[in-house]
Amino acid sequence: MSRRNLIALAVGLLALAAPAAASAAMAYITTPRDTKVQGQVMVANDDGSGARAVASGEFAAISPDGTKVAYQDYGNFSQPPDSKAGVVDIATGESALLTGEECIGDLIWAPNSQLIACQTQSSNAKGYLSGNGLGLVSVPPSLAGVVGIEVKDYIPARGNAVDRSVAFSPDSASIAFAWRRYSQDEGASSLYVAPVATPAARRRVLARAIRPVWGAPGIAASRQASVRTDVRLGGESISLMTIVPTQLWIVQPDGTGARRVTNFGWQAQGFNAGLLAAAWSPAGTHIVGTVGDGAERQQSLATISVSTGRVRLLMRKTTVSPVAYSADGRRILVTTGFRGRPQNIRVVNVNGGAQQTLVVNAGTTSVSAGWNG
Repeated sequence: MSRRNLIALAVGLLALAAPAAASAAMAYITTPRDTKVQGQVMVANDDGSGARAVASGEFAAISPDGTKVAYQDYGNFSQPPDSKAGVVDIATGESALLTGEECIGDLIWAPNSQLIACQTQSSNAKGYLSGNGLGLVSVPPSLAGVVGIEVKDYIPARGNAVDRSVAFSPDSASIAFAWRRYSQDEGASSLYVAPVATPAARRRVLARAIRPVWGAPGIAASRQASVRTDVRLGGESISLMTIVPTQLWIVQPDGTGARRVTNFGWQAQGFNAGLLAAAWSPAGTHIVGTVGDGAERQQSLATISVSTGRVRLLMRKTTVSPVAYSADGRRILVTTGFRGRPQNIRVVNVNGGAQQTLVVNAGTTSVSAGWNG
């Protein structure tokens, strides 16, 4: 074992031996350079200090109140796969697995820290994908004596195509999601809002839109458009029509007041083209997101003025995922890099300037409400 790995192991053991804090401000996964090695789910303070492991996994989402972490554990990429999802209490270490419908990918907390949303899937008799649905998990305040927490169908997977990105209202009573029929293949989705208690009461609020981010001023989403993409196949240039996110819009939860925010010029060359929102600023005046430039795994970090539509690029042509604004609105937490290559958690000043690295060899970051690192 290398000296670096020995040091990392020693730090992890010391963290596990330390008394458990009642809450944390940040959760992330360690990202070993060997992609066949499972990461560890870590919790830490605002600035990344005091880190300790609470589970193994490849995805971590801390609850807004900082008391629990939802995680995805892919079983160290074993064959056959032995994946599972769960929730762990940061203070007690008690955990419960998610049962029922299988959650795929992101686990998204409601602001009240009592609900989790996730994408679900269904397959036909031949094992082919037959739809993507939306599952909801009601998380009890205490996990003591709890073995499993059921993932319930909010929107059944079969025949539906729910995008993996959803957003809860600030009061946790409603949910926004992009939906289309699965039979529409690669068609554009539309944005819907529904009460958590009554999914059948959903209302379409914005056509051809995905990736909702809900804040006090409204719901920000990326409007989709069909663009022509030229690709080379077998030495020949082939022109394809692709549906991609383009400009940023804002709409009210009841579907009124829809308006285009940006008029940003970019060249659509692939899936990542266009603007994707990630988080509202605390004052509700700006949105942080990414601008795809068409190159694989390449985006630019951008802030968007809600009033003027101005797009300011803070990091250009890199691999970046914005996470959140700091509570004072002066900094943005991001992860850079991707699995199998150097991946770090950094802080970027909204006015530009030098970046600060909080944690190295880490990614898939989330923060609790009020993070101010």
